[in-house]
Amino acid sequence: MSLAEKLKKANKPEPGLPCGVARLLTIVSDEDREALEIIFSTKAGNGSVSNLKIHEIICSEGYSVAFSSVRIHRAKACRCYIGRTSKVNMHLNTELEKHNE
Repeated sequence: MSLAEKLKKANKPEPGLPCGVARLLTIVSDEDREALEIIFSTKAGNGSVSNLKIHEIICSEGYSVAFSSVRIHRAKACRCYIGRTSKVNMHLNTELEKHNE
């Protein structure tokens, strides 16, 4: 097998652990997931619920999520939105594959 073939077949490493908020979304009830998705889809500031308040509420329900995870996920700057396995990148890769067929 040539070097080029080996490189094509090489497994790409995955990023580290999932975002704390993404992990939380997998374990909460459907009702709570929907409420969290709505609140995280709104930008911080301008009269919206603060990141600190969201963090306090999540912690008061017994979940352990870092404040930075709340802030970064809401800003769409976490692993869910950037990097090789982000939602956006995965969508773009799928569309590119469709286009190349």
